[in-house]
Amino acid sequence: MERWFSRITMFWMLFLGEVQSQDWTKCSTGCTCDGNKMSVTCNGLKNVPNDIQKDAKKLDLKYNSLSKLDPTAFHGLSKLTYLSLDYNELQTLPAGVFNHLVELDRLDLNYNQLKSLPSGIFDKLTKLTYLTLSSNQLERLPNGVFDKLTQLGTLYLYNNQLRSVPDKAFDKLSKLETIILADNDWDCESCDILYLSQWIREHHEVVKEYGGHNTDPDGVTCQGTMESVNKITKENTFQAGCPTTTQQMATSPASTTTTETMTVREKQTKPRMKIFQEELFSKASIFFCQVIFTQHVSLVVIHILAEIPLLHIVCVVRKP
Repeated sequence: MERWFSRITMFWMLFLGEVQSQDWTKCSTGCTCDGNKMSVTCNGLKNVPNDIQKDAKKLDLKYNSLSKLDPTAFHGLSKLTYLSLDYNELQTLPAGVFNHLVELDRLDLNYNQLKSLPSGIFDKLTKLTYLTLSSNQLERLPNGVFDKLTQLGTLYLYNNQLRSVPDKAFDKLSKLETIILADNDWDCESCDILYLSQWIREHHEVVKEYGGHNTDPDGVTCQGTMESVNKITKENTFQAGCPTTTQQMATSPASTTTTETMTVREKQTKPRMKIFQEELFSKASIFFCQVIFTQHVSLVVIHILAEIPLLHIVCVVRKP
């Protein structure tokens, strides 16, 4: 009898605990709650409340004064399908802050002050279909930052400070229907722009204008000009000297130093004719010196060529 009484007591305790967790009459300070729509809207906050209903599906935190997020701010809200952090003052996102939002369908981060994103920040959001990052201060994107978002249909990146995107940045977004890329600092004098240029040409139908209504691939323009990014190719610009991705991987060790990277970059940005002339001169000078030393020509001959100091130096250095 006591055993049954104990079991019944435990059942009621669990039941009452579940009811209490879904009590929508008690809302977090500064928030309003709608139990029917399972939604919470908060205003005038500097921090995310830690007592938001655990079964909430919608959390609207826009127009607050959030300047930072606790890494565990959303860890108890695994049922969320919508989260808006628009119009806040966020400068960074802690790694793992979205890890528990496995049901999230839409994430809005517009109108903040984000300058960068942590690697893997969206990796757990595999059901996400809508992501907005517009009107921030993003200068770059981490490699593979969107790779896990295979269900993503809408991506807003306009009005940031992006100069390029990583190679293959959008290759996993097979369901993408709308992307907005306008008003960034796209650097069309860099070899790094070539991936984005080609991607826009191949997916022009998903590149939209503000609002996402009309197709506008030509609206993504180079910094300082009105030239469209999708017009930039290796064939019609000085970037003909840019290596392909395969060449870069084969010739660039993973531990390339800053100095080495700058040297490669300088060679990449030289006009193609200049590179050709330098290589031709180098080969010619080597051949000339080999002829001289093979024929045992006196160095007097070389000194006669003092009119060409560079050739003189090359030959003297190369003498066995």
